[in-house]
Amino acid sequence: MDIPLDLAHTDKPRQIQANLIAYMRLFAGLPNVTMLDADCYWFISHKPAPGNIILRANWQPNETDANIDALFTQIGQHLDNIDWFVFPHDQPTDLGTRLEARGMIGGRGGNWLWIDLARLGDQPAMSPKFRIEQVRDDAQLAAWTHLSELGFGGELSIFYDAYARHGYGSDAYSLHYIGYLDDTPVTTGTLLDAGGTATIYDLSTPPNFRGQGFGGALTYALMREIRDRGYADTWIWASNMAKSLYESLGYVDADFGLREYAWHKQR
Repeated sequence: MDIPLDLAHTDKPRQIQANLIAYMRLFAGLPNVTMLDADCYWFISHKPAPGNIILRANWQPNETDANIDALFTQIGQHLDNIDWFVFPHDQPTDLGTRLEARGMIGGRGGNWLWIDLARLGDQPAMSPKFRIEQVRDDAQLAAWTHLSELGFGGELSIFYDAYARHGYGSDAYSLHYIGYLDDTPVTTGTLLDAGGTATIYDLSTPPNFRGQGFGGALTYALMREIRDRGYADTWIWASNMAKSLYESLGYVDADFGLREYAWHKQR
């Protein structure tokens, strides 16, 4: 097994944390969404997407144990389990150890990948009938949402509500794209430019269009867009299914120093 590229002591973990929080903030205020954005950041949607997660803590050591207990009491009023991403710069520095003392086992939290965009390879071969368009209005976003639902296999009206509210103007940091084969939409994705970094979210291809390179072509186009925006590198949090796709485009396994802990309410 290859050793992950160690990026824990770079600026990348702070950028990733800021980018993830910026993504979650897009959904703040929508029905059934609960969010606390203070010295601790947590988000609850009661749905698989965008999920339920704790993404930041900045506490004094002598207050931390009481804050952890109070946090789980508060979250326990909404649901009985949640994931917690602890970043290497979170405070106190022994936060992960304190969570482990409560029976929470930490891990890398899935597939974290990184690429040096100076090493971006050639564009994947694709049918000349394939094209990519950026979503520019609510009607196109509705088509984006429908196709994403077919790809992810679930109801995603919360995405439409959040992204339509965010808008499509020059100040938007969440940008959405549809790949078409002729006039048939076949794949979708989002580019999120926030926190001093840009990355890809929401990449989805319905089952009947998979295996034809559409997702890879869209991913490559978004990687090139990120490079054109002036970024030297990018990262992605990949599903098991998509990991090999990203690796084929040059992404490598990376360790950003964050650890995921799972909390379950005691019964």
